[in-house]
Amino acid sequence: MKKLIIMMIFLGSGMSLSFSQNKEAAVPTGKADQSELYNNFYLSYGIGSLFYYIENHGLTANSTSGNILLGYSRSLNKVVAVGFQVMYSQVDREATQSELYYPSYYSQEKATDHLWQGLASLRFQYLNRKAFCMYSGFGMGVTMNSYTQTDSYGIEKKGQQLLPAAQLTLLGFRIGRAVSFFGEFGIGTSSILSGGISYKFGDNL
Repeated sequence: MKKLIIMMIFLGSGMSLSFSQNKEAAVPTGKADQSELYNNFYLSYGIGSLFYYIENHGLTANSTSGNILLGYSRSLNKVVAVGFQVMYSQVDREATQSELYYPSYYSQEKATDHLWQGLASLRFQYLNRKAFCMYSGFGMGVTMNSYTQTDSYGIEKKGQQLLPAAQLTLLGFRIGRAVSFFGEFGIGTSSILSGGISYKFGDNL
């Protein structure tokens, strides 16, 4: 009888230990892969916007603040993601050529452009690993230019104008899981080179 009781206690404690181990094993302990998180907020700084290289108001750019970008994207699957971006940059411009009939006189005309851009974006993540991805994409939208122009006599004129906005991302990469660093190379009204931080979250795809 004692042997039977001892055996039952032994079996009961073994089953309890086994159940406890299985329960602990069922709790996920690792970090989620970046490829399984579908919401992505990101912030970046870029240089080389086409707005800097193209004349506006008949004036040539001589300095810029660069482009500050805030964006969001949502993965539809592990390849395609859609989203939007908002950007701000400042470009200072001035006249660099002498007047036609007065070669010794240089115009003091200048202008400052405050460029606000909004783009809808589409991204193709052709390499999507646990903590690394590579992608390409493009975006199209509109730019609001709020400018101040000063002529040679010091008279200021303020105004606004709508301009097109477009960006082609030739190569982008992201390193990390939920929080990561990313960089992009492309051409357009946003930037040629940019880099920043990204945060991904949400249920698994």
